[in-house]
Amino acid sequence: MSTESIPQGNRLPSGQDARASTDQLARLIEAEIERIRRARPHLSSRLDSASNLLLLQLASPPRQRPVRVRIAADGRRRFLVSSTSSGGVVYSVDPATYACSCPDAHRRGIGCKHGLCCFILEKAARTQKKGCSACERGWVYRAVEIVNPATGELVEATNPTRCTRCRDGLSHTFVERWLEDQRWIFARTRASNPHWYCLRSEAADPKVFEEVVAHLREFGGPYLWWGSTYLQYVAGQHAYWTMGASVENTVVINRKSLEQVRVDELRNTGGGGIQWPWLHNDIEAERAELRKRESDQDELEEEA
Repeated sequence: MSTESIPQGNRLPSGQDARASTDQLARLIEAEIERIRRARPHLSSRLDSASNLLLLQLASPPRQRPVRVRIAADGRRRFLVSSTSSGGVVYSVDPATYACSCPDAHRRGIGCKHGLCCFILEKAARTQKKGCSACERGWVYRAVEIVNPATGELVEATNPTRCTRCRDGLSHTFVERWLEDQRWIFARTRASNPHWYCLRSEAADPKVFEEVVAHLREFGGPYLWWGSTYLQYVAGQHAYWTMGASVENTVVINRKSLEQVRVDELRNTGGGGIQWPWLHNDIEAERAELRKRESDQDELEEEA
């Protein structure tokens, strides 16, 4: 992977300093790949796959890069790596061990392309010289308020992003209000998974639509649904998500009420079980109440 192979039109749009920082990072990444290839020749094929991920990371606009770092309020962090083969699927990599949640890692253990990609990226970033005056080693650390999917609380989280010397991102308050203002359409073809959607074509400003989509993906939390993991963003009384198309090609934002999420978890709809404990008070009592309510409804329908 050479720096010449990075498309010039997709370099970081922040001037000569940022371009030099990207070139330097690319050289450090390439050197680390070759070091691992010599030391661990049995990983050669997976290193090739990791190289493709790293190239995409360097060549993509900031909000479309496949690898992101999420640091929670308690200081614990992890890598989130978007799948390049399954749209909308995100894998979690533990930076302590570089264990990954992908199927390949489950089959063969540590050393999948996602774990290798994160290991190489972090090691190269640690050895990179200081970036421009607006960043620290090419990274900008921005504090934002997001909903913690584990607790349901609004917490402050630090989210490192590559320096672009560009404007700040959208606030949680702006995104929540914008989402509430859209026209939401019931997804009639997905009756088994009740949810609504809004359309890019109906947004007053398509550019803001794209910025909101990027925000949902950047700050959403992983949520398991029938073997795939999607990024769910909680705002108000709803969870929001998008599918796997690129930001500029995304035409739909989906949403589901938190009450429906609660019921889905009680029924194990989606196969993930109880993923957001903060939605529940007494799980067994809630399941019993749900069964009774559904039984009563069945009896009414039979009588009718």
